[in-house]
Amino acid sequence: MALFESPLIAYATNLLAGDIDRARDVVQDTFLRLFQAEPERVRENLKAWLYTVCRNRAFDVLRKDQRLDLGGDEVLLTYSDHRPDPSQSTDTSELCDRAWKLMERLSSNQREVIRLKFVDDCSYKDIARITGLSIGNVGFLMHMGLRKLRDFLTEELSENTH
Repeated sequence: MALFESPLIAYATNLLAGDIDRARDVVQDTFLRLFQAEPERVRENLKAWLYTVCRNRAFDVLRKDQRLDLGGDEVLLTYSDHRPDPSQSTDTSELCDRAWKLMERLSSNQREVIRLKFVDDCSYKDIARITGLSIGNVGFLMHMGLRKLRDFLTEELSENTH
């Protein structure tokens, strides 16, 4: 379980707008549910099962907060910034920071599938299981999201060179 703990905490932290304490609670609850689950349900694909339960639990927490705070849907769409490894060069680091910042301009579904793929290293099949989308829809969201990111980056780079 230690193999999945840190990635799940990072995933939940992003879903919960950077609140690491609540993310840890969500992950702890996810593991509790794992131990209560029937092994046959989990055995086929443990990673997808864990991410699905973690995602659903995080959204439960957000929905509970919304009922209490009467806030908007923006809470569900918020992701924290990704910070690359400091050992990377400054240019690469700045470009990565900018790309992650530009992800805020994507739809929530596009952000989630891109994050699951490139941060959490999930397959399209796993992403489909986690999100409840079809594999084709995951592929489409991934393609369109990456295309938009490339366009955003190209636009920014051309503005900065003029």
